[in-house]
Amino acid sequence: MKLNALLASFAIVAGLAAPAMANTIGTVTVSDADWSYVTDYCDALDGLSVSDAFDFTPSATAELSTSSVQLSSITQSDCQKAGLI
Repeated sequence: MKLNALLASFAIVAGLAAPAMANTIGTVTVSDADWSYVTDYCDALDGLSVSDAFDFTPSATAELSTSSVQLSSITQSDCQKAGLI
């Protein structure tokens, strides 16, 4: 019976931890509220050359709207590794 309780506890913890892992890009953890800004920013980086992506800056509105991440710290490579582009 203890094994069942342990497995059930592990399943619950794993289920709660999964959304937090899904909101990580590069080394930054992004809140659920800010994730849409990150995906929009990555969409804007998609298709740019490496040098253009390096020079690209997010809109001031988007940058100011995010409380858990500074969009300009996210690179095109981060977006690619996260599977957003």
